[in-house]
Formats: sequence, structure tokens, C-alpha cells
Amino acid sequence: MSTEIIAKKVLGELVKKSGFPYSVDNIITIFHNRDGKYNNKRLGSLLAQLFKPIPNGGKYVELYAPANVKESYSAMVMVMNRYATDLKNAHTEKTNSVRQQQEERPPPSQPVAKSDPIAAIGAEPVHKRVSLFESPPLSSTRIIPDQVTPENVQEIKEKLVQATSGGAASARLSSSAALPPGGIAATYQQNRPYFEFSHRKAPIVAWNFNYDELYPLQSKTNVAAIPVASQEPIVLKEVLNCLIGVKGSLIVPKKSVARFDDGLLPMVEFQLSNQLTDSCRDMVVEVLPLATNFACVQQFIEESSILEGGVVLQALRSVLKSIMTDYFLSIAQLDDLRCRKGLSLQRLLQFLKPVFPTMEELAATVAEIRRTNSRGGQVLTLLHDRITATSGTNQTQRVLVHLIESAAVPFMEMLQLWIYRGVINDPQQEFLIEHSAMELTENELVDYWEKQYTTRCEKVPCFLAKYADIILRTGKYLNVVRVCSSADLQSARNGMDTVCVPQDDTRPLLRYKHFDQSYIDAIEEAYNVASSSLLNLIMNKYDLMGRLLSVKRYFLLQQGDFITEFMDAVEEDLKKNVDSLHPIRLANLLDVTLGLSSAKYDEYHDDLKTMLLPYGIVTQISKIVNNEEAFVDTLSDTSQLKGIECFTFTYKAQWPVSIVLNLWTISKYQMIFRQLFYLRYVERILCRAWIANNETRRFAPNPAKLYRSAFTLRQKMLIAIQGFESYMMIEVIEPNWHIFYQNMKQVKNIDDVLNYHQDFLDQCLKNCMLTVPDLLKPIINLCNICIKFCDFLANATSMEPTETFSERVEQFRHDFTNQLMTLLRKITDVATLSTSERFINLIYRINFNSYYSEGNEN
Repeated sequence: MSTEIIAKKVLGELVKKSGFPYSVDNIITIFHNRDGKYNNKRLGSLLAQLFKPIPNGGKYVELYAPANVKESYSAMVMVMNRYATDLKNAHTEKTNSVRQQQEERPPPSQPVAKSDPIAAIGAEPVHKRVSLFESPPLSSTRIIPDQVTPENVQEIKEKLVQATSGGAASARLSSSAALPPGGIAATYQQNRPYFEFSHRKAPIVAWNFNYDELYPLQSKTNVAAIPVASQEPIVLKEVLNCLIGVKGSLIVPKKSVARFDDGLLPMVEFQLSNQLTDSCRDMVVEVLPLATNFACVQQFIEESSILEGGVVLQALRSVLKSIMTDYFLSIAQLDDLRCRKGLSLQRLLQFLKPVFPTMEELAATVAEIRRTNSRGGQVLTLLHDRITATSGTNQTQRVLVHLIESAAVPFMEMLQLWIYRGVINDPQQEFLIEHSAMELTENELVDYWEKQYTTRCEKVPCFLAKYADIILRTGKYLNVVRVCSSADLQSARNGMDTVCVPQDDTRPLLRYKHFDQSYIDAIEEAYNVASSSLLNLIMNKYDLMGRLLSVKRYFLLQQGDFITEFMDAVEEDLKKNVDSLHPIRLANLLDVTLGLSSAKYDEYHDDLKTMLLPYGIVTQISKIVNNEEAFVDTLSDTSQLKGIECFTFTYKAQWPVSIVLNLWTISKYQMIFRQLFYLRYVERILCRAWIANNETRRFAPNPAKLYRSAFTLRQKMLIAIQGFESYMMIEVIEPNWHIFYQNMKQVKNIDDVLNYHQDFLDQCLKNCMLTVPDLLKPIINLCNICIKFCDFLANATSMEPTETFSERVEQFRHDFTNQLMTLLRKITDVATLSTSERFINLIYRINFNSYYSEGNEN
């Protein structure tokens, strides 16, 4: 058998013997110590608690003491195996000694074979025998014994001596063997269902009127024949028994249900005997609501006893049990007063009056928890709301405050682990932060920051609702720092690192206090430390601004010489159909151009790559607007697309810079780049057409006049294209970049960086008319008309001018003017609805002095 399996079994036995509050899996997780949370001293003390009930258990703790913290788990496994070996050896020695003693004794005479109930039980299955060892419940019904006579007094004494000297087990077995079907054994074997209050069956062995299944009523007290004055002590005893969940003969509990909006909840009602006098009946009726509320609380304690309910319910159950213990003690004191004949029904009612509102509020609280099936933070919210809305006495409010402060202890421990370590220890899914396991692959980096950790809105306690976002970001920052393998967290002020990552012995415990919100200060302090640590890590160690400047050089065409040389190298390739292009050739040309231009001095130029998308810029913008994955290749028809329409750059940012420069952000940079690159490409073609048109000088003066209209149209096209290009770069990109750069000097956390960066890109896309396909399409159509016109001139200059040439030029002029007028009208409409002045500036650039509008009217 594996040593780890043996260690796990031994751990289970030690946990049972020591009553340790942690499970075996939790202890194994602690000793794995993956995040270095526990030091060797604390692990040794934990081991000492496990071996505390074991004789000579200290030697095993000493055996573990020299172990290294990094080898804590293997050392623990070694100690457990050593203990298992010692147990086995001790058991072997004991067995040998017993066998030797039996061999030395003479064999006893065999009795006559007869039915032995003990032997019969020994032959039963193990699980049934174990269930029979359960203690039988207390019964409020008097079981009439055999008649006691002077002859059987000695026999009774012998039975008592036998019971006190070890024969109790046999007596218990014989009495339990006579139980009716459906008793303890049948109940023990039932499978536990998944956690839900409506599916939980209360255990039979409990003080909550659950005895009719085990012990049927054998006798009833006849008080009708007793004088009225003598009835009160009997009724008083019945009432006290009823107040602690013990069934009586005069006050009989009946199961019923209470109707709520969301279903039915079981409750207890009582049926009073007709033998009671009217005065006794009236006083008993006044006391019975306390018994009903007590039964409701007891039922909640029983139903929430399994671990599937979560640690918050377990903590609430624990504090309720302590309150019930005080309640039982009060009833015991009243019963002692009854035995001394100092208690009456009137005095009992007077003593219990202060308890009524408290027990009623407890019953209403647990009933609401059961009705809503609340767990985790939902329980704390419910308790907080009941404290706020309570209209009872101050004592009732104090009890509720004690409940929420005690129930919040495990929740605040999970919160402390999250904001100080970035670790979630939530086996029952009741914490307000949810972790979705996600690998840091290229396709998932875009979703990591938003989807790796999310908030469970329904599990957020109302007193933490305003700080849920801060709590979420605090742990996220710490996780990024851990992923980056940065052990030294930089703090914003001196001495703060002891708060963010304190030692286990000096860590301030995070506790919820209803009238003291000091825990809020601890949350904000941890947030400031974590945010400044991650910000310093990305800004300084990973040089975020340097990488953003590198992206601006290439995607926003700031590096002028590089763009010129690159377009000279790839222009002929980009004229071809996209299916005939070779991506490797474009990548090689990019590397050559980076080496020849001043971009070679950029230390991050190796992260720039080429990319051919299977769709045009209009399709990409439609995907962005519709919130689709515009950076994922899709199966589309590319037979009609040229290389210039599909070409773009991409940027391979490393973690954690990829939090800011993720694929979604790069896709926005790509849209701006594709628009600028296309305009620059058209501008180059128009300039090249001007150079080629110099050949018209060899024509005679009269034929050369026919080219004047073509030259004029070419110049109009060039002015329009340059106007669009200068508007995007000078009036949109540079002012917004300046604002972004100034904001980056004032950021306090990584979320501010993300927000400012997204604002910069969104403003650029909006003012460059890249977010509205109706504005982008006319611009693309204008560029296509210019390219076709330049191709027409390139073919026409080699032939003599004709009337057909003039007609073609006039047709191009008409198409260009109409398309430009359509664009100007749409821009005017958008500028009217928008407060931005940059659209008006674009209209002034292209339509200076209302040239096109007046010319169109003329």
C-alpha cells in the first residue's frame, strides 16, 4: 500500500480521536504548503494537536521538528507511516501475549448450546452492529418496570454493579435489539442527500420530539382524579419537559407545516389533554410558543449538521448550539427550583417572559434561512437585514449581533486569505469571489483579466457590497504578481509590506464587528498595497510605457522612415490577390525593413509581426461593433480581396504586459493602422501618377489640354486623401495620445491604466469614423475610386488623347464628387448630434469655403 494512502488513513483516525476541526484533505493541503503560508513552527503545533490524545505522541512531533518547510508534506507522511508501524508492532505484541496466556490456561467447559442474543448480534453485519451501539434516546414516557420486592433487591444491586463495571454494552445491546423496525439501525444506513434544507431529515436521536418512532407511549397520567391543587406540579413537569423537546402525555406534539410564499416548512404544534383545568390550560398555552420556537431552532441545528452546508452555516450552528446550551441550563435551574417546590406556573411564566422575544427571533431567523436555502454570504446578508429591521428588545438585537459576528468568522478568514494572499479556500462555493481555472494561452489572455476571477453577486454580504469590486481587484493584483514570480511586493509607504504579506504569527485577524467597521480600513489598505505593487511591477520592471510607445510607432505610423521603406518593399506584393501572397515573405521583408530603418534602435521591435486577415476593414469594424472576436480567423471568401485590403501588423506582448496589450486591444490598433495604411497607400499611388503624367509634355499643346481635367481631378483626390490622413494623425491621434500620456503619470492601479488606455483607443476610433460603418464605407469607396483612376491614367498616357478619354475622366470626376458629397453630408449629420468638434474640423479641411457644396449647386 502506498505510504501516502497509509498516511491519509492514519490522519483520519487521529482527527477522530483528537476532535480536530479540520478535515483530512484540509490538513494535507496545509502540509503541502504550496504558497509558503505556514512556517515549520506552526505545522509542528498542528501536528502536536493531532497527537495530543496519543500516549507518547510527543516523540512523533519531535521526529517532525527537524524537517524543512519545503519538505513539510513528505516529512508528515514519514511521521504518519512511523506511527502506523508502531501501532502495528504494538498490536502484534499484544496479540502474541494474549495467545500465550490462553495457551497456559486450561480450556473452560463448553456450556449447553442455546440461543445467545449477544452471539447473534456478533454474527450480524458490522455496520448494523455499530448502529446498535448508539445510545438510545431519552424518553419522557415512564416505562413501568417489574414489581420491586425484597427478594429481587439483591438482583437489582448485581445488575447495577455489572452495568457500572463494563456490562453496560451488553445491556445496551439487548435493549436495542428489541427495537421495532425503522429504529436506529434503519436510520443509520440511509444515504445523505445533497444539501438542501427541504431534503434534510432530522436525526432520530435528538431532543426535538422525535421519540414516537422508537418508544411508543406505554402509560398516560390520569390527572382527572387528582385534586386541582395537586395537578400543577404534574403539569409543571410536563411543561418543563416540553420546553426541552421531551414528549409528554398531557402535552402531545403534533407535526404540521407552515405555509410560505416559496413552499412549506415543518413545524410543531401541541395538543393538550382534556384533563387539564381551564386555568392550567390557559397558562400552558402561553408557554407553548416558546417550545414551538425552540423546536424550530433545534431542527435547524440538526439539519445543518453536514459539511455540504458550508462553513458559514456550520459557524452559525455552533453559536446556536451554545445559546441552546445556556437555554438548557436555565430550564435545568427551573426544574431544580420545581423539585424544591419553589416554582409554579405563574412564576415559570414570569421567569420565561424575557426569553420569549429572543427565541422567537431566533426561530424566525432560522426559518427564513431554511425557506430561502441561504448559504455563505447570503446568510450574513439575511442576518444583517434582520438586525436592521428588528423591533424587539435590546437583548434580541444583541443576540442577533452575536450570531452574525460568530457566523462571519469563517467568511472573514476566507476574505483575509484572498486580500492578503490572493488565494481562495472555498470548498463549498460560498465565498463572494469565484475562480474559473484558465490556462494563460494566447487565445485566452484576452479573457484572463475579466473572466479568471469574477464576483458572485448573490454571495456578497450586504455590508461588503460597496467594496466587492475593491476586494475582487485586490486578489487579482496579487495573483498577477504571483504569476510573474515576484516575491517581493513593493509597498506604497514604509512598513506596508507587513500588512500585505505579514508573517503568520503577526498577521492581524480580520473580524466582522457590527458596530465597528475597522475591517473596511484593512480591506482598503490591502487594496492600496496590492495595486501599487502590481503597478510598479508592470510600469518599472516590464516597461509598459516603453512598449506602448513602440506600438504607437508602428500602428499609428509615427515611425515615418520605417513606414516609407516598408511600403517600398511590399507595395508590389500588396497589389496581388491575398490568396497568392506568402506570409513568410512579408515577415522577411518586415525584418529587413526594421534592420534598415531607425526602428532597429527600438528594443521591442522584435514583438512586431505581420498578419493577413481574411476580411476587409469594414468587416472587422462590424465584428468589433457587434462584440465578436475580430482577431480570430474565420472561413470567408477572399477571392476578391487584394493584399492591401487584408494586410495589418500584430504585436506579441508578453505577460503581464498582455493584460494591457491583449488581443482585443491590438485589434483596435489594427483598425486604426489599416485605415491609415490604406490612405498612405492611395496617397503614394496619386503621387506616382503625378510623376507619370509628366510624359504629357511631349504632346502637342492642343491635345495636352484634354489632360487638364484629369490633372485637376487627380489633385482634388490627393488633397482629399491627405486631408483625411492629416485629420486622423494630427487632430485625433496626437491630442488623445497627449491626454493619455498625462493620465498615465497619475495612475494608482492597473485598472486605471486599462481604463485610460481603452478611453484613448475608443476616442481615436470614434473620431476617426471607424465605429460607424456608414461613415467608413464612403471613405473606402473614395480610396477605391482613386486607385481605379490612377490605373486608368497609367494606361491612358501611352496613347493619343481622344474624346473617349475625356468622357472617362468626367465619369471619374462625377463618381468622386458624388461619393465625397455623400460622405460630407453624413459627417455633418453625425457632427450635429455629437459634441465633438473634430468632425467639423474635417469638414473644413475637405470642403474649404464650401467648395463642394457650392460647386454641386452650380
